[in-house]
Amino acid sequence: MMEFPITPITEETFERQGWEMVVEKEEEEKGEMEEYYYWTLPLPKDNPDQEASVLISSCNDDYKELGIKKGEYYVEMENMFGLGLCISEEELEILYRALTRNDIE
Repeated sequence: MMEFPITPITEETFERQGWEMVVEKEEEEKGEMEEYYYWTLPLPKDNPDQEASVLISSCNDDYKELGIKKGEYYVEMENMFGLGLCISEEELEILYRALTRNDIE
C-alpha cells in the first residue's frame, strides 16, 4: 500500500504562500465583541481584479466544529459550497495548479 504525505494547512502555509489575513469582529450574546480571522487568496494570486475567484480558509475559531486541531485550517473556493475543499497542503497545491496552471509557491 502506498502512503501519501499529509501536511496540515496552517498559518505558516498562508504566510509562506502570500495569502491575505482578513480580520472580522462579531458581537456576542453578552454584547462583547469577538474577533476572528480567516485567509484569502485570489486566483491566480497576482490577479488585481476585485471580482476574481478566491480561495478562502475556515476561520481560526472553527477548528472544533470541523474536527481538526487548533491552528489548522480547511480551504475551499469562496461561494462554491465546498467545491475544491482541501485539508492538506498537498491538496491545496494540486487545486491551485489545476485552476491556474501555476505553482502556488
